[in-house]
Amino acid sequence: MDPDISIIFQATKHLIKQTDCHVFLESDFNRRPLPNQLEEEINNVWKIRQSKNMTLYNGTKFRVHAVFPSVDKKGVNLQLGVTCYRDFLGTNWSFRSQHLQTVGLALFGNSQACMSDPLGVGSLLLTSDQRIILLKRSQNCAEAPGLWDIPGGHAEPQELVGSVTMEKIDVESMSPAAVVKELYNSVVREIRDEVNIPEDTLLEPELMGVASNLTSAGRPSLEFFVRCSLPSSKVLQLYLQGNQSEADESTHIQCLSVNDVLKLQENNKQLWSLLAPSAKGCFILFINMVLNNVLTLNSNSSITNSIEP
Repeated sequence: MDPDISIIFQATKHLIKQTDCHVFLESDFNRRPLPNQLEEEINNVWKIRQSKNMTLYNGTKFRVHAVFPSVDKKGVNLQLGVTCYRDFLGTNWSFRSQHLQTVGLALFGNSQACMSDPLGVGSLLLTSDQRIILLKRSQNCAEAPGLWDIPGGHAEPQELVGSVTMEKIDVESMSPAAVVKELYNSVVREIRDEVNIPEDTLLEPELMGVASNLTSAGRPSLEFFVRCSLPSSKVLQLYLQGNQSEADESTHIQCLSVNDVLKLQENNKQLWSLLAPSAKGCFILFINMVLNNVLTLNSNSSITNSIEP
């Protein structure tokens, strides 16, 4: 394991399709309020960040309250509320995040009760020639700048309710089936927008598990396995065209073989140290899936050089 991440949940019998992912939505799963002074600190942090970057947008995100196996052990249950980017910066990314966790534990018996904990999504993207895609994050990225990462981002409540504030979202009125669909669709969008791969070349995502980013106070992320019908050479070509909608989020691309990823932490400590926590969590889940025979793949041990657009 790595000190940057922990595994909250992992599939044990098979990778989890949409039909075996179950969502429970309640306003009680939203972030619990902190004492007034600490809530004011969150607002002040947001005002300061906005004054330095007027493009900041307080978008809504799904919030993870709890994750646990389904009764039949074949799927996963997610208890979700909603949160926003302002609260994410003011809690998970606060320099006082450990104190906020202590307050949550004292007031609500849960160290994450007052944390934003927006749900991220990430993908182990496998090409038809058994290569795994990594992107080097731009220095302009707010999270993990300059580190190698998997394609990923967030599921978006606005896809279901439009561009409204968190306070105007009636969590209980949202369709659980629609939310599950958005969770799985979002990772496909992120791959399309970050790597420039057409959606029709991607097979349906399958969930490997949920990882927690300990460098951002336990922020959780769904980690998916996604097959692509294109070979790595074509994926690199499409990426280098540079017309993807989120081209500014990365500066380089590289492709690793399955065997390289399986042995990365022990055989290439330098590259492992340059991975974003989200990539580490995804890779650890993937390794566990292969070692436990939940996922079987053909592979070879070669690795391509990184490529810069």
